[in-house]
Amino acid sequence: MRRALLILTAVVSLGSCAKNPFNSRESEAPTSEGGTFIPPTSPQIVLENLRLSYTQLVISNFIQSLDSQFVFRFDVVEGIATDTSWGFQAEISLTEKLFNDFTATKNARGIRIVLSPQAGQSDQILDSTATLVRKYRLMEVDSLGREQASYEGVSRFELVESAFNYWSLRLWEDIHLSFETKSWAELKYAYR
Repeated sequence: MRRALLILTAVVSLGSCAKNPFNSRESEAPTSEGGTFIPPTSPQIVLENLRLSYTQLVISNFIQSLDSQFVFRFDVVEGIATDTSWGFQAEISLTEKLFNDFTATKNARGIRIVLSPQAGQSDQILDSTATLVRKYRLMEVDSLGREQASYEGVSRFELVESAFNYWSLRLWEDIHLSFETKSWAELKYAYR
């Protein structure tokens, strides 16, 4: 009898300390801002996500915009004669470095991007592939929004449709608008 009373007391004591197993747990607060990512149900949305990932400096959203077979190709970077392209891993690595550099000085500077359709180049959208050509202007801005540096050119984007009818970027070609101005490739190459 004494033993049964001791066991019953132990069970009641332990039971009163335990949390209700049927209550849902409280979720943890997010560790960082996720930025804006729109489900890429069209090729144009992929370009908007690309723009947003750069302006918000969110690498995870940038990565979601790329196909695993991604290639970045450019016409020329001053002082570099042979290396005119790189793949998925190099793109992620240098973009992460670029975003980290801007994030470290987020209160002092940022990135603004304007993408606009290139005259005479309509979007070519087929069943599961698309080609979009955009003129761009990328600006490094200070905390007051004043332009500190700019990059201009034309980008040709080849996209593919994958699982769940989502689109991703497979090829990004960067071409100088004029050799008087720097291109996006030159900004990216500085972090390579």
